[in-house]
Amino acid sequence: MDGLPPGGLGGLEALLGGGAGGPGGAGPGLAGLLGPGLWDMPMIQMIAFHPRPAEPDKLGATSGPIRDGTFDVPGGDTVSYRLYMPPEEQEVQVVVYNFHGNAEICTDIGMCAELFHGFGAALLSVDYRGFAWGTGQPGLSKLCDDAEACWQASQQVLEAAGCEKAKRVLMGRSIGATCAVHLATTEAADIHGLIVDSGLMSVKQLPMVSMMAPQVLGPQAAQLFPALPEPFDTIGKLAKISCPTLVMHGDMDEIVPMSQGVLCHDRCASQEKKLVKWPGAGHNNVNLMYGNEWGNEIAALIGQAKDFENATPTGALVEAHSLSVAELNGAQGRVLGPQGDRIRVSFPDPHGEKALKPANIKVLERQKKRLTEEFPIGSMVEAHSLSVAELNGVQGKVLKLQGDRVRVAFPEPHGEKALKPANLKAVE
Repeated sequence: MDGLPPGGLGGLEALLGGGAGGPGGAGPGLAGLLGPGLWDMPMIQMIAFHPRPAEPDKLGATSGPIRDGTFDVPGGDTVSYRLYMPPEEQEVQVVVYNFHGNAEICTDIGMCAELFHGFGAALLSVDYRGFAWGTGQPGLSKLCDDAEACWQASQQVLEAAGCEKAKRVLMGRSIGATCAVHLATTEAADIHGLIVDSGLMSVKQLPMVSMMAPQVLGPQAAQLFPALPEPFDTIGKLAKISCPTLVMHGDMDEIVPMSQGVLCHDRCASQEKKLVKWPGAGHNNVNLMYGNEWGNEIAALIGQAKDFENATPTGALVEAHSLSVAELNGAQGRVLGPQGDRIRVSFPDPHGEKALKPANIKVLERQKKRLTEEFPIGSMVEAHSLSVAELNGVQGKVLKLQGDRVRVAFPEPHGEKALKPANLKAVE
């Protein structure tokens, strides 16, 4: 988040046709928008994104230091990217994914490309919808899904560039931190480092959003605003991160307060994490004030990433063994994330969540299949290991994904249920 839209709060009120709907009340029907749909309202998008167009220099290039292209995202739109490659004679040990701020584009990081090359890294800078030569409209509700789509599509690009064996580091600045943190959890098996630079952790706690709520939504609707869930749950995802993590933040940041950087560091579960506070720096002048130091911190993180191997990544399928609780031995579950020197694992009922020593865990699959691959909509599944015994063994049809659960239509009298993936198995 790098600034207010043109026209400021007055411009936002105009988008709502007066916004407040008169003294003491929200605009007509506005209370009905105070749900997930709120984050896709035009007034929110004007604050969240400031796209600007740009033409690619080397579109479709497969050689040379600059390689431009697009990634396909859901719905038919495209997201632009630029891959900065070091000289051909230099071995690429790391690929740094750059997710930038809301008023930047993928080419803006170019002035730092040589710095990353000096650390043995190629730099893949990824946009959002509608930025640079991408298409469509950016949206908060699209951000994390688009990041996943870009990640998947990027593997072919990096393989063609000879970088398939390079370690992966995620770097997110400002709103880009939501993408970086998200991928650090969904792709944990392949992530070796995370950099959060002036990173956004909570949309609702941004000063401009807190100021906007009562002035634009009206007093009644503004009272409901604190109860809304965050659009990304970035803070909740930090408990799943185990890779080396660097958090940097200016202590005079006027857009994303320093407190969000501190919160990021505190909630991050990684055992290798560092918080760097830049005295006197705001949201957009860290590099001007601390360019050399900023580069040195990134170099150190990349050094950690080169040596990091994640034995039990979030999402991995594991089996418990050699435990004194005999009934848990042989049980299989999914890794939720680290907890100090232990690993949190979600087992099917009746075991639930357990924090186990690494020595008591055997990894069966390092990478969790995506729910869309594991339980396609319309496929048949069977429930098992539930505390509600009468549902075990019952088969039903997958209706949709519901957060981290799968919604299934079972025959009567059971009806629709939203179950954990660990309690379902596909029916051939």
